[in-house]
Amino acid sequence: MDAPVLPMPAPLCLVTNKDGVLALNPAALAVLQEVAQPMVVVAIAGPYRTGKSFLMNRLAQKRTGFPLGPTVQAETKGIWMWCLQHPRQQGVTLMLLDTEGLGDPKKGDSHNDAWIFTLALLLSSTLVYNSIGTIDQKALENLELVTQLSELIRVRDRDKDGNNSVEREDEAEDCEFVRYFPSFVWVVRDFTLELRVGERPISEDEYLEQVLELKHGHGRKVQNYNGTRLCLRNYFPTRKCFVLPPPLGTEECGRMEELPEAALAPRFLQQAAQFCNYVLSSTRLKTLPDGRALTGRALCMLLQSYVEAINSGHLPCLEGAAAVMMANENAAAVAAALEAYTRGMRGLSLPTEPAQLSAAHGEHLHEALIVFQRRSFRDRDQEHQRRLMEQISTEYSHLQEENDEASRRHCKALLAELAQALHTSLAHGAYTQPGGYRAYEAERQRLLEGYRQAEGKGPKAEEVLNEFLAERQAEAEAVLKADNALSEAEKQLEDQKQQAQLLEQRQKAMAERERQLEALLEDERNSYAQNLQALEAKMQAQLESAQREWDRALEAKLREQRELLQRGFREQAALMEQELAALRRESNNNSKQELAASILDAVRAACDLVSMVKVSKLAKLRGTAAKATARR
Repeated sequence: MDAPVLPMPAPLCLVTNKDGVLALNPAALAVLQEVAQPMVVVAIAGPYRTGKSFLMNRLAQKRTGFPLGPTVQAETKGIWMWCLQHPRQQGVTLMLLDTEGLGDPKKGDSHNDAWIFTLALLLSSTLVYNSIGTIDQKALENLELVTQLSELIRVRDRDKDGNNSVEREDEAEDCEFVRYFPSFVWVVRDFTLELRVGERPISEDEYLEQVLELKHGHGRKVQNYNGTRLCLRNYFPTRKCFVLPPPLGTEECGRMEELPEAALAPRFLQQAAQFCNYVLSSTRLKTLPDGRALTGRALCMLLQSYVEAINSGHLPCLEGAAAVMMANENAAAVAAALEAYTRGMRGLSLPTEPAQLSAAHGEHLHEALIVFQRRSFRDRDQEHQRRLMEQISTEYSHLQEENDEASRRHCKALLAELAQALHTSLAHGAYTQPGGYRAYEAERQRLLEGYRQAEGKGPKAEEVLNEFLAERQAEAEAVLKADNALSEAEKQLEDQKQQAQLLEQRQKAMAERERQLEALLEDERNSYAQNLQALEAKMQAQLESAQREWDRALEAKLREQRELLQRGFREQAALMEQELAALRRESNNNSKQELAASILDAVRAACDLVSMVKVSKLAKLRGTAAKATARR
């Protein structure tokens, strides 16, 4: 499980807004980048001095936190962030975003309001809009900036798409916004009216839907009336409304955080609790359109891309920002996975037997793939996973070389220790007497027996022994030649035995190398087979997650279309049918084709890498065999 969010005792300013220029606060970014958990992001927007910060403090289950000012001067500037452990979801971070009020006369820049609102919308999984009084025409006019969203945001880079029909692209992007946009909650503060239509009581949600009902007709007045309403219906098909009565007397409203709960109106507390319960229980994880949950690191990169685009005079491009984020996260996933593999393998004590090294490689390769798959995002051409596998293969080869060298040093030291008695006897001329060869051969056999019984020699045991015997061949021949107790026939027979023993040892060394290399090849084939299986499972899970997101967007649009038809807006319903058709087409294109292409790319990548490893190993084997033949 990912580490919990770092303690954050108070909110931090995430986005500053000074003189109409947006900037990111490095201290807040540093905190956000440390959040490795998936995130639920709740942002609040609305006119200035309407009590937005009070609601966010209630969501944080704190009396204070986001500042509440007692005057008409707006307290919150820019966007403030508070990351907390989610009170209801284990392993999830709750991120609260409090935005500066819209329409502050001291700013005098409605365009700046639009960018603050846009950032809050793009970062959140639930957007709360907070206003006072009732949802009347003036309240809707204050939300008119939702009609500008298609002018402030691009789903994809048009230049890369060939810049075909701008009008057609605008329509296509409008219908795709629902896949990127959050759920929408409208909170109406200081609401004193009765929720009733005629004599029939209505719910808060019915009140909102009644306000958003469209007018029939085509005139300019009708278009102006329907404009904001249509955008709210199209962009936020998942909508919720809460009405909160005044909390207490107007003289005390400015110091609500200083008052005990008992001083607040019971009905206000009840409605505020219902609001918090809904938001905390219903807000989904912040995800990409394919359903992949975002961490603080990923969200931080998206925010940086958005602000950089805004400050450079460009429109935030959702797919472009996501592509940059995914590339960075995938590179970081490769580094994290390789570090996990290396840390595990470096814990081995060398030399070790090839089978143990192979087993450790398989175990830590599996761990590395889990690390990569958990952290990586959509890797369409498997570039990053292929890079990871290549780096792991290189690291494994280095470890094999280190193990070979450690084995060689250990075996040479062992033979040197076992040969001390032989060296002492040779130095004292013990084997130059008649019968010396028999004594020499007996001591050498004790040496060989001791060597073979020793454990932990590693992969070079037979090869080092082969070199040892070859190096001492002249010594054995000299002792044999000097032994006058043996006849020439006996000496010839003993010499043949020596040659047979040397040949047998060379064959053992070659067989040892061949077995080890074949075992390594088989081990790598099995590893890549497991890798492919895990990769296919991950792709299938991603496809299913993305399909759920498509289905959610389609269902929301279908629900909106049904409501339009029920209320007689056939023309708008027909236009929505075009959006639905476009969504269905893209959903189908992004499912089976993408999965098939990705799996095919993965198979090709894995096969290429297995072939590369096999060629490398066989070349090494041929080189070793050639050297052995030359020494023979």
